[in-house]
Amino acid sequence: MTDFTPDVELEENEPAVSEYTTESAAAPADGGEVRRPSASAPGAATGRRKQAIARVRIVPGAGEWKINGRTLEEYFPNKVHQQIVNEPLKVLELDGAYDVLVRVHGGGASGQAGAVRLGVARSLNGVDADLNRPALKKAGFLTRDARVPERKKAGLKKARKAPQYSKR
Repeated sequence: MTDFTPDVELEENEPAVSEYTTESAAAPADGGEVRRPSASAPGAATGRRKQAIARVRIVPGAGEWKINGRTLEEYFPNKVHQQIVNEPLKVLELDGAYDVLVRVHGGGASGQAGAVRLGVARSLNGVDADLNRPALKKAGFLTRDARVPERKKAGLKKARKAPQYSKR
């Protein structure tokens, strides 16, 4: 590739990179390594299930859960949902090794629990893929459940439910 710079006089301290330059502007001046931000940090991931979206971040800690500013027991009073959310940590025997910070919205309790589980599994995979991925994959925690509600159709009450038929 050729470098195209317009004919403009530069001041002494002004860099020679302009909007017309095809040269990479991200390269540091000292010749060091270019550090690009990843799509998500190693301990952060997004989980989705039905209409729910969970942004999960895990940090080494004492095993505390914060979901939308509340504890796990406060946010998911149903024991089944607590168990669903904890499954990736239990499979890897890391229960109590990480603090889990979650922001979740949309959907209902079951969808949110599934979204948090996927987010936790993906974040654990991001921390150490070589060690954690085989167990998480075998348990099926890294697979996104793509089933979502069908859209409502015109003239129907729901996606498929039609108004009651009347012969007369």
